[in-house]
Amino acid sequence: MAAAVSLRPAPRMSRGVRAARAVAVTLLLVGGLGYSAWLLEAVLPLGLSPVHSYTTEASALDQPYSRLFRVADVGSGAAFVLAVPFLLRLVPAQFWPRMSVTAIGLFGMNLLVAAAYPLDCARSASEQCRQRIATDEVPTAHWVHVATWTFTVLLYLASCACAERWWPEGFWRRAARTAFVLVLASALGMVALELLAGGRYVGLLERFQLLTMVALLVVGTAYLLDSARLRHAAGLAYRHRTTPPAGRG
Repeated sequence: MAAAVSLRPAPRMSRGVRAARAVAVTLLLVGGLGYSAWLLEAVLPLGLSPVHSYTTEASALDQPYSRLFRVADVGSGAAFVLAVPFLLRLVPAQFWPRMSVTAIGLFGMNLLVAAAYPLDCARSASEQCRQRIATDEVPTAHWVHVATWTFTVLLYLASCACAERWWPEGFWRRAARTAFVLVLASALGMVALELLAGGRYVGLLERFQLLTMVALLVVGTAYLLDSARLRHAAGLAYRHRTTPPAGRG
């Protein structure tokens, strides 16, 4: 006997869900803007090479705009963390969507830790800094910040992989797959440059990686703004709950 399927319409997006979507989108945009603060290097006299430096070096304690970029990280991290409960209200109550939201929350917390434990100095701008790092004369906070950068790359990859598992086929899923490949390739490229070229040109790859993730964030925000797709996801979850198991004929 075929399973009976409820013919009742999928639930419409309630006022509470619409409000959650508005807050989530706003917080994601705020987080994205804060995370893009490194673009200020185009107008601020940082003294750091966009070709050879990591963007996070702008927040090092020996840099003139350290506080500005650390405040940007705090604002961005707080926005991503605060977005989590609202995103959970929107995404399907399934493993991969919830893992995507978890990755966003962890990313926000990672930014907060990075802001609290800044680099002691900018490696690409100072030979003295490079010598201090080589002889391990920098404080523990410096290495904590380095660890947060490594964790950031892992979160990039996890976010792409999770999104690819539950976003719809077509443009949305292709965007997640493309971002995963680009992030992985740029990360491997940076490792190779560190090992073979003393870190020269890593700035180009890191900035490409950052732009890739900001683009994926924009795509994800656009998905949240597509109310028809959210209603469709809600309808699938509703039919899954109301469809009884198939009986034996």
